Amino acid sequence: MALPAAVLLFTVPLVLGQERGWPLWCWAALGLAAAVAELFAAYEARLARRGGAPLISPRVLRQPGMPRAVARIGLAMAVNGGFLFMATLHLQSGLGYGPLRAGTSFVPTAAAFGLVGLNWQRLPARWHPVTVPVGFLLAAASLAGMGWALRGGAGAGAGFFAATAGIGAGLALAYSPLLTRTLASVRREDAADASGVLVTTTQLGLLIGVAAFGALFLGQAHGASPARTESADAVWVTCLALAATAVAAVAAGLARRRR
Repeated sequence: MALPAAVLLFTVPLVLGQERGWPLWCWAALGLAAAVAELFAAYEARLARRGGAPLISPRVLRQPGMPRAVARIGLAMAVNGGFLFMATLHLQSGLGYGPLRAGTSFVPTAAAFGLVGLNWQRLPARWHPVTVPVGFLLAAASLAGMGWALRGGAGAGAGFFAATAGIGAGLALAYSPLLTRTLASVRREDAADASGVLVTTTQLGLLIGVAAFGALFLGQAHGASPARTESADAVWVTCLALAATAVAAVAAGLARRRR
């Protein structure tokens, strides 16, 4: 129960904090979330030392490259969730698009993600080591491009669609090789636990991305029904934050290698 409690204590303030004006209980919940997560980690480690079956095996988390992979997959999915949530709010609330038009606006993103995710292994083998950082950088540049294309209240035109395709391709180029190589590197007996850790990280990343970047967008837009220009300005700020997060994922990998 500790892990769901930590997630709940972390996400609820992010979702409701902006709407409620960030009361004291929001900050208290965030602090308590960190404490509960630490207690959960300590309990799991103690259970493993006693020969029990922890929910998340510390041995799996100590596998070479696993901590870096967990961090980068979490960041990739946070960017993905935040981008989709923010862009959908802008298209429907800021630009007045209907659900069908807003939804189909992300076809280039889905198509690029699927195409790159399924075919990155066809790239020359010498390119494989750089696919992850290049993917994150492509996503960061495309996010900045999308924010620029929508500035001033412009509609979803060619620049928007090109940028969203770049976001899909970049996230696929970062996520798919990272997931594949990480699972291939663990011992056979740890494969199930490693898969569970990475799938859980993916889901938590999406949840945190929606909560955190959604709160940023709504705060900048001053509510869920902003004017067209206010919504566009909020998109620009949020896109820059999303791009910075993608760049941070690159830095996380480089810092780990230097160690």
